[in-house]
Amino acid sequence: MLHDLDRKAIPKDLARSYGNNAGHYTDPLGRPLRSKPLLHRDPAVAVLPSPHETATTRPVPPDGSGVLELVLDSAATMPVAAVDGTPVAVGDGTVYVVLPAGPHEVDVQSGATASPVVVDVSAGATAALVWREEVDRATVRFGPKAVDPLPPRSKVYLYEWAVIVLLVCGVPLALVNAFSLDETGSRIALGAVAVLALALLPFAPWRRRERERLAALRLANEGPGLARPVHYPWGGPDAADRPALVGDRPEALPEFAPGRGALLLRARGHRHLWKGGDGVVPRDAELASRRAAPPAVRIDGLELPATWGNWWYPLPPGKHTVEVEVETARSSVEFDVREGEATAIRADAHLYTRRGDDRGIVSDEPRLVLDAEEFRPEWMGDPARRLEYWS
Repeated sequence: MLHDLDRKAIPKDLARSYGNNAGHYTDPLGRPLRSKPLLHRDPAVAVLPSPHETATTRPVPPDGSGVLELVLDSAATMPVAAVDGTPVAVGDGTVYVVLPAGPHEVDVQSGATASPVVVDVSAGATAALVWREEVDRATVRFGPKAVDPLPPRSKVYLYEWAVIVLLVCGVPLALVNAFSLDETGSRIALGAVAVLALALLPFAPWRRRERERLAALRLANEGPGLARPVHYPWGGPDAADRPALVGDRPEALPEFAPGRGALLLRARGHRHLWKGGDGVVPRDAELASRRAAPPAVRIDGLELPATWGNWWYPLPPGKHTVEVEVETARSSVEFDVREGEATAIRADAHLYTRRGDDRGIVSDEPRLVLDAEEFRPEWMGDPARRLEYWS
């Protein structure tokens, strides 16, 4: 990530921007990979009508209630925030929501969904949450405090650039000169490439250790701003046999219940809010506030608690079937569970909401893909592997 990059910059021509960066949004077969979010030049926060008392200035809560301070820091998109499934604000800024004392589920969606955060609101007190969208408009951090998004500085990147230069330039140069070894210049070129390769080779173990050190530092910096896994129902006992919302980059996973394994389901919704050359709009709070409804998750026909994000479902060993339903799309997959092991499945949904020709809001047919993916609980103890998996 660049230190002087403008996070709030918006392309003046969205159609050209998406066309020039098509590989970010579609695979070689033209299937969508990530959302095309609605970008705004005027992203100021706006309060939405809801049962909760919501304001842009700090209110005084009545007896038995507390205040949620929610900071929305977006990178040019217009996020929508919801509390207990009810939208309360859309845009970029700080909102205050008066809530009854107790646990509440807070959800923020921008171009894509993220794991909600369960916050415990105390009577007469203020609980703070910070949602930050990075410059790539795909990386989101959501937790009790802001964290430094910049990676630690290290010379390992210079070493990796040197390796790339050797592979891209040095190796072809050596192959060309290998056919003319009787010439002095060719022998010098081959010798220079060999010396560079031999000089870089001893640093390979250091690169691996440095990568692990940087990953550990990044995880340590993010730790204070991460939400903790919470068992369902919210505020209930943290029993090992209960489902748990584990968050987007959990520091640890729930323990296995005796005699059981678990399904780790990672559900992500990509909100496509731009279509047909609409370009950048000054403000469209109505369209941006159309949040993606949470998926319905059924395992062996039994509907279980679910939201967008990462969930941990304890299950007995054996074969199981998980079915995920998002709007009108439905998909299922069979999987095996072993005692003391976690099976990971990823659900990616692409949801299309746009302005129609009559300027009304239209929802197109969604697309849902369910795939098994490799996961091992021991990765949680390896900083580099853990960072790679959850990022």
